[in-house]
Amino acid sequence: MDKFIWEITVQDINEHAVWLFKYCKDDSVDETIVTPASEADTLNPHNQLLVKSQFTDAIGNKFWGYINIGLVGVEYTQPCMFVDDEPVGFWFGISTPNAIDLPKLNFPIQAVSEPIYGLPSQIETISGYGYLDMHSNKTYLD
Repeated sequence: MDKFIWEITVQDINEHAVWLFKYCKDDSVDETIVTPASEADTLNPHNQLLVKSQFTDAIGNKFWGYINIGLVGVEYTQPCMFVDDEPVGFWFGISTPNAIDLPKLNFPIQAVSEPIYGLPSQIETISGYGYLDMHSNKTYLD
């Protein structure tokens, strides 16, 4: 059951708590394609994984989503949470997000990945929407 990362739904995360970027096994595959991971996939430290996470906003509302585990920082974990079954991403890379198009959320938001298959839980604190300003080479969280 391969999917593009942007096609993952809440149901997918509930059915498969860990997803593997398929290019980790086959470098000829598009880097945005993910597939449900096995326990063996989680043992390879070189594999890039998305893990089901619970998000809690500043006023205690809970949401489900996922983070890319390993390194810390919104630009690395690239968290995605589902609000009313719609995905909300927080990292825009070199694209400057249009504030009018962004959902109004209660920041900071804390994402905690599920400890599964022996993977430790990882915590990411999201202060706002982030992007990389190519002129100043700084990351901004609005």
